[in-house]
Amino acid sequence: MGASLPAISDAPQKAGPGPDSPQVQHKSGGVKDRLVQLQRCMRSLQETGAPRSHGGQDSSSLGAILALMAAVLTECDLHCHSQALGVMAKRLESVAVGREGEKDLLLLLKSITQYPPTVAPLERLHPQDCAEIYKHGIKENGIYTIQPDLHGPAVEAKCDMETAGGGWTVIQSRQDGSVDFNRTWQEYREGFGSLQGEHWLGNAALHALTSTGQHQLRIELEDWHQQRRQATYSNFKVASEAQRYRLTAREYSGDAGNAMSYSKRYNHDGRPFSTADRDHDRYASGSCGQYYGAGWWFDACLAANLNGRYYRGRYSGITDGIYWGTWYILTDGRTGERYSFKSVEMKTRPKNFVGTQ
Repeated sequence: MGASLPAISDAPQKAGPGPDSPQVQHKSGGVKDRLVQLQRCMRSLQETGAPRSHGGQDSSSLGAILALMAAVLTECDLHCHSQALGVMAKRLESVAVGREGEKDLLLLLKSITQYPPTVAPLERLHPQDCAEIYKHGIKENGIYTIQPDLHGPAVEAKCDMETAGGGWTVIQSRQDGSVDFNRTWQEYREGFGSLQGEHWLGNAALHALTSTGQHQLRIELEDWHQQRRQATYSNFKVASEAQRYRLTAREYSGDAGNAMSYSKRYNHDGRPFSTADRDHDRYASGSCGQYYGAGWWFDACLAANLNGRYYRGRYSGITDGIYWGTWYILTDGRTGERYSFKSVEMKTRPKNFVGTQ
């Protein structure tokens, strides 16, 4: 790894500037030289493969790189007055070099070393979405840190790296009714729930994820008879909050039917988002969000509502369950019952993404 690197026999639990970090002294000249050295280290690490264990040559090499990286970040922070670099340095302190930690650290290293040393590191501290993580070579399903908005905070997101080529950022998941989706405008903006289970990623994140370039939306449904269908929209976008998170969902394909554009009165494409406390629908007699107890891109009112109440199969009363009107009819004409789905997942990725089919 180079004679000037410190010898570290075991991968440290923490690396970076701080009272608990090793004091690493370097005699090389300036931040540029150190960043060049860090780039060489990264190339060497990529050629030999990612770290595989807490002990041995690979973990020792990673520990040495982290120590050098911490020194680079520290000096950059002092001389460049970069808040972003300071945040990154602090984050290095908190990440343990375990199996999951290694993946996170490699993403951080790549975000710095993929640019020439004459160019200042970008302010984005994390990959923009799961598709970018996939392109870094990490192809395992899991929960990762992403930063959809360059000027916004990082968020945790569930990544589907296997379905239809992978690279999907999951934006909604329903599976057991453990989370109430009758939430306020602010809660839908910020996101809620558990990434390990039911959740909504957040309308602010949805806008940031789809604000540049072209994106697609994939909706996966499962009924109570183990039947699965999907609907994909190759033109997907969520507008800004100033535009009330207006939905674009066009260019449908799949076998679940196009419930987003069901009819003239029930057309969710082009509609703004509504919640019980923010009524933006076209239902003149009341509020769809209040009546159906959910946040959604209501029209007057709906042919699809994947944020409805969780029922176990058939139910009676108002049509406030999770449903997709082009697969199951909204109401059984003989019994008056409705049908709610067992599970649903919504996910997005760039339209031009190419993964492993």
